[in-house]
Amino acid sequence: MLNDRNKSELISKSVSGTLNAAQQQQIEASMATCKESKAYAQLSQLIQDSLSDVAQKSRMGDSSIAPGLSDDARNKIKQCLLTESARLQSFNLSATVSQNSDSTFTERSITQSSPAVDGDESEQRSTKTRFSLLKEIGRGGLGTVWLARDEMLKRKVALKEMNPEAAEFPRAWERFQREAEITGQLEHPNVVPLYEFGVDGITGQPFYAMRFVGKRTLVDAIEEYHDRRATGEDVTMVLHRLLTAFIGVCQAIAYAHSRNVIHRDLKPENVALDSFGQVIVLDWGLAKIADDLDPSGGISGDSLLSDSAINRTMAGEIIGTPLYMAPEQAAGDLEKVDQRTDIYGLGAILFAMLTGNAPHQKSVSSGQKLSMPALLKIVSEGPSPRPRDNAISIPADLEAICVKAMQFKSHSRYQTVTEMSDAMQRWIAGRSERRQQYANARSECRELRSTMLSSVRDLERNVRFMSCLPPIQGIVDAEASRGSETLATWRERLAVIYGGLLRTNCDFCSVSFSQVKGDNYQELVRIERQTSDVFNVRGIPASRLEAGSLTTCMQKALDGKPDEVYVALSADCPTKGRSEAPSSSRLAAGVPVFDTVTEELFGFVMIEASLDRLIEGQIRDRFRTSGRLFVLDNDCQILLQMDRNGSRIHKDDGKSMSALSPHWDNVLPVLKSDGEFLDENDHAMYATKIDLVPGRYSLALALCLAEQPHS
Repeated sequence: MLNDRNKSELISKSVSGTLNAAQQQQIEASMATCKESKAYAQLSQLIQDSLSDVAQKSRMGDSSIAPGLSDDARNKIKQCLLTESARLQSFNLSATVSQNSDSTFTERSITQSSPAVDGDESEQRSTKTRFSLLKEIGRGGLGTVWLARDEMLKRKVALKEMNPEAAEFPRAWERFQREAEITGQLEHPNVVPLYEFGVDGITGQPFYAMRFVGKRTLVDAIEEYHDRRATGEDVTMVLHRLLTAFIGVCQAIAYAHSRNVIHRDLKPENVALDSFGQVIVLDWGLAKIADDLDPSGGISGDSLLSDSAINRTMAGEIIGTPLYMAPEQAAGDLEKVDQRTDIYGLGAILFAMLTGNAPHQKSVSSGQKLSMPALLKIVSEGPSPRPRDNAISIPADLEAICVKAMQFKSHSRYQTVTEMSDAMQRWIAGRSERRQQYANARSECRELRSTMLSSVRDLERNVRFMSCLPPIQGIVDAEASRGSETLATWRERLAVIYGGLLRTNCDFCSVSFSQVKGDNYQELVRIERQTSDVFNVRGIPASRLEAGSLTTCMQKALDGKPDEVYVALSADCPTKGRSEAPSSSRLAAGVPVFDTVTEELFGFVMIEASLDRLIEGQIRDRFRTSGRLFVLDNDCQILLQMDRNGSRIHKDDGKSMSALSPHWDNVLPVLKSDGEFLDENDHAMYATKIDLVPGRYSLALALCLAEQPHS
């Protein structure tokens, strides 16, 4: 067999005359029984004779002979190699070059995306085919891609021809033909179509022609997206188009997998985009048939890597492009390279879309030069990078798709491309629905904020009106004249009015009128709502009216000017003797009362409202969005939380929002500075601030569209 390295070396030594007697007998016996070995020996002798002929003429002083093979000799050898390779393939055999020999061939990938000036014929070259080569648009170790013109059909095509230096190796012919065959078999709208495969009659080099898809690749689209995003543009539709293109790539790879083909070199450079939204997967040069034998040469890499080397496709034991490699590729474990390796590659493309960088870019961005083995060790030993480590603003659900595809262990990834594509399409479809749901939630929270501010203004207007009623001055005059009967009459009249106020305002807990003497107060009239029965409004008899030291809220109200209302939250509200539980959230508004005759300070009128009932009532009337609504006090402690049905949840009341959501620390600064937090990426949380008393008291509404805050 020609793949027997020992036998190939014996034939080479035989041609050069360096075999001993035992080895010569061994090779003669082999050629007598194996016609393939005999043919290989004859081919080797032809090459040796050509070299010997040139060397002899050079030694004799023939100046027309340049060192090395003549052009005629080169062409003869190429034609012999081509003929012999085709003949051997009929026996399912191939002549290979040892990976450890001096002539090891290493292939690199090429793309069709290099700039090409349409119609520029400065590099035009004739061929003995129907194609005219116009402009070189890409070059690699195995072949060169040209912009060409199909003279028969009068159309532009991309033509890939084998490089002259590669054509000297039978293994290169085999790989070139294999690439063409695989590309030609994948008849899918998202795979570049192959038009023709042949051999140029002038150069003797193989080529294949395919559709010219232009010079724009996914790399250009990703760069445009991140540039526009950095300037603050609305890139919603740009991202949508990117993700739609990604689904096209998934469909192409899913089709390839259905034909048992693995690409093994998925990266943005190998995806072309036209101006009309079509996505084409290019460069199937490293593709293989699943479960097929794939003998490959080794790759050495002790030298330090340049940026171009890092991005270059490698062939050999290490198959793929380092910055986009799956761990099993980087480890050179070809037995583990299967369809799930392509799924990692798809995840790597998605990673580049989301972050603007290749997955392993951080490994080479530290400023230190890495050798190829060092980089491959980083990739092969993991862990796989996460998109949010590069950009925290990436939607969490979208990152989850990328992370699953790029799991370090292949059994933890999506098991089929269709499974990954379905997850992406569900995310895109759900994003539109979620965006609309988020817009509705934002509208409802803004309306709730406006309603609550209006309720506070109503409270201020009511307490101001309650302090200007005629019975107020009647009580002041009666106190001055010490007329007990007159005082009782005015108190009764005022109580009737206050009772009517509470019956028409279910959020009000109590209303009272108090007299102030020094640092103490004495209630003269008080009407309150019973806690156990909110429809029961009762007046407090004189013997049960409260008296005591002034609270902060009372003192602040007394310090104001006439008709100037002081509003306070629970911390400053009086609690002694109140029917409301001390832990309940209340809002109090107080206004000073002056004697209209002497213009001396007499006391104050105060209305207390249940903040809990006020908020709950508004939420039940207006809140329809699914999720959970949190109402936070000035210290971001949870006052209450409610679900979409208006049902109150007491589980976490009194806790800090930071204890429930680690993301709250990112929300709070924006809320304080802008008064509103918008989650444009995940659409998971909306928060708005309510300045009940500007500069002193604020509430916050935090709406989590998920069932629980993200943890």
